[in-house]
Amino acid sequence: MGILESKRAKPYSWVKEAGDPTLNFHAFGTSCRVKLSAHEDWKRVEIGREVISWISHFEERYSRFLPNSWLSEVNRASGIQPVPLEKEDHQILRAASFSFFQSKRSIDPSCLPLTQLWQDAKSRNKVPDEAKIREARDLVNWEKVEYSEDEIYLPNSGMGLDFGGFGKEFAVDQVSKILKEQDCKNYLIDFGGDIYASGKATERSHWVVGIEVLGGGEKAVYFVNLIDQAIATSGNYRKFFDLDGKRYGHTLDHRTGYPTIFSDLSASVISPSCLKSGILSTTCLLQGVEAGMRMLESEWDAEGCIQSLDSRCISNKFYRHVIHENYR
Repeated sequence: MGILESKRAKPYSWVKEAGDPTLNFHAFGTSCRVKLSAHEDWKRVEIGREVISWISHFEERYSRFLPNSWLSEVNRASGIQPVPLEKEDHQILRAASFSFFQSKRSIDPSCLPLTQLWQDAKSRNKVPDEAKIREARDLVNWEKVEYSEDEIYLPNSGMGLDFGGFGKEFAVDQVSKILKEQDCKNYLIDFGGDIYASGKATERSHWVVGIEVLGGGEKAVYFVNLIDQAIATSGNYRKFFDLDGKRYGHTLDHRTGYPTIFSDLSASVISPSCLKSGILSTTCLLQGVEAGMRMLESEWDAEGCIQSLDSRCISNKFYRHVIHENYR
């Protein structure tokens, strides 16, 4: 895939975790790590350089919080003029389209107007006026975004792209490609709980990941093995805010213009890619337990678990990944 050079690489460190060399750094607003099995240790210098360079460049180009990023340039030009595309931009735009259609239009990468409206509402501690919500919601429609091989254009003034709904999961998959190109076969990537595991761990035949008990602190309800697979978990039970006496979850539903009402739901999904796992887990929250389970059952290469405080629902083949379960 080629390594993208960053103008300013972010700081990082290598440590040993249970004997495994582990690359630690901060990105996407969270703690990130890339853990190699012990017999891959000799590759860590080159792997560290390439991973950090790619991550730094990715944030510089696609963060909406950086005024000089390509994404900020696209958003500023909405309703004015097209912005040139580089070859690398087509990857993230394909991922954006995939997230939109895989989620049955529940996740919209053009949701920035609504995101900014509710961020402002939280800072003022007041729910936005219904008219402003409608105005922002009318600007959200990924299918109106125009792009070709050479340029991208947001046709309506005020439109804006935000890749935060899938960017971290996309980055996990891209870093996995970098490791594979370095002939690294045994590793675990963990970006704030979005995980991909390849090959074998140092002392086990597979990598083992815990799925947290809803409301149970750091206690795991399931331990699952991952062999060349990803897992992502979405939930509103930790990330929420209160406005006008009502509690809202952090997940924004562009179809209504409102954040999801706070709920005690958590969805964890296993699939071949972290991007797909993240999209499906978020979609489960937006659609609810019954619709979410129907969606998971319709996916031939994905399995999942949806938890509430008083129940757990799992897809048909989820237990083939489980090596231990903690009963309540």
